[in-house]
Amino acid sequence: MTTASQSAVQADHVDGILYYLADRDQHPVSYTYRPPEGVPARNTVYAKYTMPIYSARPLLERLSLDREGFAVTHQTSAVSNFFDADEVRRVYYPEVKRMVREFTGAVKVHVFDHNVRSRPMAKRHENGAQEPVKAAHNDYTLKSGPQRVRDLLPDEADALLKNRFAVINVWRPIRGPVQESPLAVCDAQSMT
Repeated sequence: MTTASQSAVQADHVDGILYYLADRDQHPVSYTYRPPEGVPARNTVYAKYTMPIYSARPLLERLSLDREGFAVTHQTSAVSNFFDADEVRRVYYPEVKRMVREFTGAVKVHVFDHNVRSRPMAKRHENGAQEPVKAAHNDYTLKSGPQRVRDLLPDEADALLKNRFAVINVWRPIRGPVQESPLAVCDAQSMT
């Protein structure tokens, strides 16, 4: 039996091309910094897949970080210029810290960096903008997530890592609606 919300989601989709890591015998490596001499920055090869992409809007109230691995919320900001890194750190970081704490009930929230993504600006080397990432990926692994805690909070890491923790990405459009390279997330329940 199909529920009304499932029908709404099934009718509200577009087919999009996504790039997934191709099966390879070699362990994938992608350096986000200058690799050792003679080592390529990445050895990854991607395969193109056409996938249905559904709007999360009909499900906003049902989405859960614990179940789907993402959620959508509304947050206003006092930031006047998201291209001003100092203003973002001074104004937006505390806003995000408060929002994540309220949304998740977290005891401790540590905001540690941000990226501004815009293909045209990145091509012109403006405002520190980076190009959008065009391949399906995860930002942290079972190894790199705890290591990030150790790197950022070395004096507290051992105690923090004895408890449940999460690395949460917060994404927002600077100006909306997004016209190019919108964010797509994968429902954690669809991972096998």
